[in-house]
Amino acid sequence: MEVHHHPDLHHKKKNFKEYFLEFLMIFLAVTLGFFAENVREHFDEEKTTKQYLEDFRQELLQNKDLYQRYDSLFAQKIPAADSLIKIFINKKENDDLLTTACLIGFTRQVFVSTISKAAYDQMVNSGGLKYIHDGAFRDSLTIYEGGIYNFDKYNEIVDDYRSDAFPDVSSIEPLYSMLQIAGYGNLPIAPFAKLLQKERTEILNFYNIYLVRYISDKIIAHRLNKMNDELIKMLDIMLNK
Repeated sequence: MEVHHHPDLHHKKKNFKEYFLEFLMIFLAVTLGFFAENVREHFDEEKTTKQYLEDFRQELLQNKDLYQRYDSLFAQKIPAADSLIKIFINKKENDDLLTTACLIGFTRQVFVSTISKAAYDQMVNSGGLKYIHDGAFRDSLTIYEGGIYNFDKYNEIVDDYRSDAFPDVSSIEPLYSMLQIAGYGNLPIAPFAKLLQKERTEILNFYNIYLVRYISDKIIAHRLNKMNDELIKMLDIMLNK
């Protein structure tokens, strides 16, 4: 007669200590894996943040060169606009037509702000700012970027005014004959017709806006340049330059 043996009767039951050791080993393996993943993420975040800061520092260096060019540009624009305004105040616009035409052309040149913010925008859009724990740097960064925004917005407002006023002022000035100062055409520069007080005031208002703009832009650009330098110094310390 065949005898059947129950397999489990031949297996020794595990005691509490063995179960606890197995649980402990599994717990330790999961915990170590969790910490290892956190360490890896931490190093990845540090590497990414450092790259963001390196890119931003490079952008600041480029903008520093730009601010210096702006300072030189506005230093030339301010006396040109001031001289043009004095010509119209003294009613001498026809005394030296070539000078008047050159000053009008130089003053009217369109200024477009090209301050770069690409590296900063990338850092913000990707959430990179949350990895920067230096409060003083973050505050300075916010103030600096706010200054750039105000600079661009101010010039945008002035450009809107210029565009709105341009048709009326152009109808008073004989601009059609001033192309020769740019090397085009061979017509003599036409003199201004006798200006009514209203027309003269309109012209003066128009060019005073340019003058105020160039003075304001020079001051703001100088301020931005100082903040730019401070941020570079802070970044040099953070990046161990």
